[in-house]
Amino acid sequence: MNSRKIMVVDDEQNIREIISEFLQEVGYSVTLAVDGMDALEKVAYEQFDLYIIDVYMPRMGGLDLITKLKEIQPLAVIVVTTGYSSIDIAIKAIRTGAYHYLTKPIQADELLKVVESGIQHATELGETTSSSADSVSSQIEKQSEMLLLRGFTYEQAKEFKSIGTVVEYQYGDTIPLNEDQGSMIFVENGRINVYHNDAVVESLGAGDVWGEETFINPNASFTILKAQSEVHIRHFKRKKVMEFFTYNDETLTKRYMINLIQCMYMKWRRSIFRIGLYKGFNTEKPAS
Repeated sequence: MNSRKIMVVDDEQNIREIISEFLQEVGYSVTLAVDGMDALEKVAYEQFDLYIIDVYMPRMGGLDLITKLKEIQPLAVIVVTTGYSSIDIAIKAIRTGAYHYLTKPIQADELLKVVESGIQHATELGETTSSSADSVSSQIEKQSEMLLLRGFTYEQAKEFKSIGTVVEYQYGDTIPLNEDQGSMIFVENGRINVYHNDAVVESLGAGDVWGEETFINPNASFTILKAQSEVHIRHFKRKKVMEFFTYNDETLTKRYMINLIQCMYMKWRRSIFRIGLYKGFNTEKPAS
């Protein structure tokens, strides 16, 4: 039985049911929504591996729903459905962040190809809801804090974190990245989206770190952070980080620098890919 979860959003009951029945027959778990508002209410309680969304719906249409979904689940894989006369709108949806589009009437073989391709894409992005050992391992390896402090003893890591100051933020708050508050942060709990030129390039959760490149270049930060829930952030001032390593041995400083470079490289690769994906310039073409 396929554990992947798909949400189908369409105001036409017969289309919802036809798509749902077909996908369930091939093993997917399917949840239905009648429009964008209904979809958001259900997404508040459950996350999905793939979304199939109609462009034109009452209360909240497909384009607005895509924008809202990307705020909640930045790497959401979305397939839009539309009539032949609305191809331009479908292309606009792609540029907004959708993965692919299907024209109505939808052909079963084409639907299956796009869904399989989309699920594979979600797996590559690490956004699937699967709880397999590989998925859990992947999420653990993603934790930037663990990479940044790799090679530190428990006491060294504890001492390093003690030089930071914890601040609470509410949903929608902009989290400052400056030397007054602290140019590097650890996320203690909650969720943050990272924006660059209005595009979400990263989503941070408990244990993630951001702004560590300011250890090398104090003016390196060029992103905006916004809280997506109540969050507790541990801010680190560059001066205090420098002082920490001044009073520790040179080996620890070198280890931190190596970790820092690896951390920055990983984030650079992810961010470049996501910027291209959200702006519609991703060169990887889905199956058609």
